[in-house]
Amino acid sequence: MSFAAAHADTLSPLPDPGDPCLADRQASFNDGYDAGRKSGYSEWFVSRYEQGYFDGFGAGTAKQLAQCLADPQSCGITLASCIPDPVFGETEPNDNLIAADPLKLGANFWGQSYGAADQDWFYTETTVANQNLIVNFSVPGGLLAGWKMTIRDAAGNVFANFNTAVSGGVPTKEGDEAVTYRVTLGLIGTYYIVVQPTPPAECIIIDPSDTTCAQNFSPYYISALLQDSSLDTNQPIVGFADSEIEPNNIPSNATPLATSVTMYGLVNLTFNFPVPTEDTFVWGQGEDDWYVYQSTGNEIVTLVFCAKEKCGPGNWFVEIYDRATAQRLENGESRENVQPLLAFNTDTTNDPSATYRLGLKDPNFYLMRVSHKRLFNAPCLNHQFVSTTSDTGFVGSCECESGNSCYVPADCESDDGLSCKNVPTECVAGIETGCLIIENVPPGCGVEDEEGNIEPCDTYQTQALCSCSQYGGVVEVPENAYSSPYNFTWHGTQLPPNTIDTDAYDDFLNRPNPYN
Repeated sequence: MSFAAAHADTLSPLPDPGDPCLADRQASFNDGYDAGRKSGYSEWFVSRYEQGYFDGFGAGTAKQLAQCLADPQSCGITLASCIPDPVFGETEPNDNLIAADPLKLGANFWGQSYGAADQDWFYTETTVANQNLIVNFSVPGGLLAGWKMTIRDAAGNVFANFNTAVSGGVPTKEGDEAVTYRVTLGLIGTYYIVVQPTPPAECIIIDPSDTTCAQNFSPYYISALLQDSSLDTNQPIVGFADSEIEPNNIPSNATPLATSVTMYGLVNLTFNFPVPTEDTFVWGQGEDDWYVYQSTGNEIVTLVFCAKEKCGPGNWFVEIYDRATAQRLENGESRENVQPLLAFNTDTTNDPSATYRLGLKDPNFYLMRVSHKRLFNAPCLNHQFVSTTSDTGFVGSCECESGNSCYVPADCESDDGLSCKNVPTECVAGIETGCLIIENVPPGCGVEDEEGNIEPCDTYQTQALCSCSQYGGVVEVPENAYSSPYNFTWHGTQLPPNTIDTDAYDDFLNRPNPYN
């Protein structure tokens, strides 16, 4: 029923048409009807409008709150804008794990890097596993670029790395910039936040006086919050990297390898033996580092050198053996008789990161040896006689003009204990080292006769050799020489059965083939 009909049904019946006042009463009726309709419509409309307004406003507000909660930046809300300005700051020196400043959660700290080597360390402690660490970094009235921020565990291992120059900073106040980072902390314990200045990523500093790529030493604000997460998994305690355990110079003392965990090693500087070169002797550097890996068989090993961290220029000789073969080496068998499963030279100067692969068929312990020959000048400091016939070995001393061994250019008829060849031997006296004339052999030789002829005397050459007994040299890495630190990662990947051993391969062979 319409609004007008509803009102019309409540009126009295119309007057008789013969009534002389019909026209006036009709006009009054019409006026009253219109007035009532107008009044009733207005009240109904207003009430409905107000209800719709409030309903719509409430729904819009709820939707806006939900949007701001899901995406605060879309509403102009940032973490930095919710945290008050700092009233306290870092306490120098806080440049390492021991001296780190504790971060009060939800509070801004003021900090500043005072030089290129300055690091600002802060820490917080988690109370529940898998908490989210939210870090806000802001710069009051300055540029956001110019810092690197790392998140580290209780051992100092870096597991998150942020560059403030990367886009993502949003304004918090007029003239300020800020960026927020989030990382999940699997274990309960202490975590460190380290801030240090760094040039922008696109800068390569060649001239220190060039200020276009200068590091940023402006004051900054840093704050941290911990947020519980719904992640209920247990984070296993594992290392980010392992290191060789010295001494591991023989297979039985090998350092165990864990698959996919980077191993750091160092070929120690040893100067135990001289190595002859074309002109002189050099110190040979070749300490062995042995590692062992237990394989369940049927797996492929991917060996990657210098991928975790850049190595210095150098190369290493790498060999892989099974346990029985490695034991033969330890027992003293010559390397010429022992064949490794894999052997290669790395070259981290021209190829900083190298990858090698090896298939392991049988379950076994497999051992890897890493050695590195480094050569340093080893000048001879002292020479001693070595007689080829004397049982006493080193006797007396001598000086050699060059090299590390020489014949003694002197007569051996002395009390120096040398055994000399006193029988005639053809040699060129004065030219060949150690070649001397035997006087009056044959008799009268070497003297001019009446006709002016001179019969040459016989010659002999001593058997005494001059050998270096003491080497010198400065223990110093020459410029552009190879360096000894290295790192590698051993990835063991279990494989399905070899293709040729599967039923699928037999089925393939039995298929019709016109070329068979």
